[in-house]
Amino acid sequence: MFVGPMLFSGSVLHRRYFPKRHELRYRVADVLLDVDQLENLNTSTWLFGYNRRRLFGIADRDHGTGDGTPITTYVRALMDGVKTLRPITRIFMLCYPAVLGMVFNPITVYFGLDEAGEWQAVVYEVNNTFGQRHSYAMAVEKGKSHVAAKQLYVSPFNSVEGEYHFNVQRFADGLRLNIALFEQGKLKLCARFDGKERPFSQSVMFKSLLLLLIQPAKVIVGIHWEAAILYIKGLRPKPKPLHARFSTSTHSKGV
Repeated sequence: MFVGPMLFSGSVLHRRYFPKRHELRYRVADVLLDVDQLENLNTSTWLFGYNRRRLFGIADRDHGTGDGTPITTYVRALMDGVKTLRPITRIFMLCYPAVLGMVFNPITVYFGLDEAGEWQAVVYEVNNTFGQRHSYAMAVEKGKSHVAAKQLYVSPFNSVEGEYHFNVQRFADGLRLNIALFEQGKLKLCARFDGKERPFSQSVMFKSLLLLLIQPAKVIVGIHWEAAILYIKGLRPKPKPLHARFSTSTHSKGV
């Protein structure tokens, strides 16, 4: 499925179906990295670092438990709790990189691969703008979406109910991630990332520099701007329930 570090540049689409229809689209760039080789970033390029002050980077504090636990330790422990057909030997993470230490990842996806490079497990790590995080861990069933009951308050206009349908499609030159939220069997909203595969190199980074530099601000500002538009359209925030800063759940259902 993956063989090494990559950059995926593309767009994110959000579409809400009820109670008010709404749609937005914006350009983003994701990095795909082997969690066991993050330390190598500190010596392979001056642009990118791991737990270091670099222009772009990945930091343990921005993922997992948020307390500095190494990303590889956290995600391997989660995947150890998932029943897979074959042992997981490599894990890749797909996420937005931090820019000058600043980042907000609505979702980070971890892919667990076996020795032959076949996909065996996945963790969907979802963040909200209130500093909370929930990770959904599950085995992969070929050709099926991954289904999980919603556990985290994300959009203030949605309560914590319904179920997510996650689906990842890998193409020769890219990747697509689909997330759909269903309430009482009815599609409420969907989000989709379409990314074109690019080499993880300094030259490609330079070409994507402007997009990557403004990405953290664009994501945060965009979220609040769209919330304001939804409020104008008549939607009102739902009560925010108590929730731990970090939590996990394991799921096995597929559709």
